[in-house]
Amino acid sequence: MIGAELGYRYVDSPIICNVPGGPEHLFREYQPTTWPGARLPHLWLSDGTPMQDRIPDGYTILKRGGSKADTRGLQSALRDRGAAATVIEAGDGRAREIYECDLVLVRPDLHVVWRGNAAPEDPARVAAIATGY
Repeated sequence: MIGAELGYRYVDSPIICNVPGGPEHLFREYQPTTWPGARLPHLWLSDGTPMQDRIPDGYTILKRGGSKADTRGLQSALRDRGAAATVIEAGDGRAREIYECDLVLVRPDLHVVWRGNAAPEDPARVAAIATGY
C-alpha cells in the first residue's frame, strides 16, 4: 500500500494552493508528483545525497537549475509573515522530470504548497495560504 503511505496528499486544504484536478490517488501505487498538497517526491542528487537531506527547517523554494524564475517576491511575502524561505537549486534534468516545474514551494512538513514555471502572480496570496494567514 505504498500509494497510501507515500502518495497521500492534502486535497481542498486551506494551507495549499488548490488546483483542480491532480493525479488520481491510487493507494496501491505511488506516482511521484509535486501537485499541490503532495509530499515532496524523493530525488537523488548528483553527489548521491537525497534532496530531502538538503532541505532545512522552515519553508523551502526549490528552483530548477538554470531557471531564470525570480523568487524574491515570494521570499519577501513569506518573510513579511514571519516565515523565511530558503531557496535551493533543485539540480539537473532529473529534477525537472520528477518535480515537473521550475519552482516548488515546500512547507516544513515537506508537502508542496505551490508550484509553477514562473514566480506566482500574487506572491502575498501564496504566502498567506502557505502560512495559514
